[in-house]
Amino acid sequence: MQLAIKNNFSRFCSTYEKYAFIQKESANLLGKNALYGIGVDLGCGTGFLSKALKRDFNHIIGIDLSREMISYYKSKGFEGINADIENLPFKNNSFDFAVSNFSLHWTDINISFKEINRILKKSAIFLFAVPVEGSLKELHEKTYKTFYFPSEQEILNILSNNGFVVYDKYSKKFPLYFRNGRQILEYFKYTGTAFNRRAKTLGDKINAYKKIISLRDITTGFDVLFIKAIKVS
Repeated sequence: MQLAIKNNFSRFCSTYEKYAFIQKESANLLGKNALYGIGVDLGCGTGFLSKALKRDFNHIIGIDLSREMISYYKSKGFEGINADIENLPFKNNSFDFAVSNFSLHWTDINISFKEINRILKKSAIFLFAVPVEGSLKELHEKTYKTFYFPSEQEILNILSNNGFVVYDKYSKKFPLYFRNGRQILEYFKYTGTAFNRRAKTLGDKINAYKKIISLRDITTGFDVLFIKAIKVS
């Protein structure tokens, strides 16, 4: 599973900058927060969030599963490491903050949140945005359900179980409009998210493709949860 995700993002990292406009807008909202000290950008991609965060009082290290994404990220002058959020290559209590934008839903958040807690110092900030249940609902209703998104309550429960207290949270809908099925396929392909996580057979993939390609005038979008949490234990 992780290998397929990594390969997809690696293949289309050069087109990600153009097509991932929602991820960029989400990163800009997160970037309004002031963070201090040494931090880690988890699933940094091409660097939307690292660029958006004010750099006067912090130093950020990017982490991404894709080597190509990390290369692109580092070409912008950032420090980056090719690594897995579920198995971070850092010592305990290493960072003053952790941030993530549109990445954690690709992981097992039970494992990821435990790892993030491990590398953060006590009272460190964990700031992130993640699409949640309800995202792409209109597409799921008309096609084979291809993407999984955690519920808000699931995220809050796992945060609590892993030693975090939520300091602030809010939700925002990011709309998407597609004239036809080809636009839908192009959008997900060029943002590196075309991988069908739910299709178990070739037949499932073919059926999903046929349903998507036949669509016209679809308005959908991402329901994104923004959270600022603090490590308390």
